[in-house]
Amino acid sequence: MKYSLILLFIFLTSFSPVETKVYICGPTGAKKYHYTDNCRGLTACRHEITKVSISQAQGYGLTLCGWED
Repeated sequence: MKYSLILLFIFLTSFSPVETKVYICGPTGAKKYHYTDNCRGLTACRHEITKVSISQAQGYGLTLCGWED
């Protein structure tokens, strides 16, 4: 039993979590991030829609779009 628990622990901790990707309007000037590239909040975007990690978007000071919370 103890051996099985150790193997289970090693198995579960060996995988790194997949970070969520989000969409922002252009590399600069964005104020919000979006979970989908067809979010209603991106309709006014006049720049390229860029896919970044959620931690990167939050690092830019962006917050979740009001249409998606």
